[in-house]
Amino acid sequence: MNEVCGTFTVLLDRNRTAYKAYQLECSRLRSRHPRVVWIYIKRWFQRGQFYDSHGDDTSQLGGDFIVDKNGILRLVHASHDPTDRPAVEELLETLEFLQEA
Repeated sequence: MNEVCGTFTVLLDRNRTAYKAYQLECSRLRSRHPRVVWIYIKRWFQRGQFYDSHGDDTSQLGGDFIVDKNGILRLVHASHDPTDRPAVEELLETLEFLQEA
């Protein structure tokens, strides 16, 4: 799936093609890490909305990648657990660098 977000495109890997190519991990233990459980507990107490997984494997661990217009990976971050994400500042710095190049 392709989404335009400002001046860059966000790709969603619904078929898990990149997930398999980048050898991202799957871990039932780490996907239920105490930090993750705590997020759900807080959301439950705040009466937050929970989203249906639509049958997707919820033990898959994600990743964040920034690829430049020449297909070169400029940022690679394979998540150790679902709460492990790159800092927004790191993502923005990488995107700004690519816009300047």
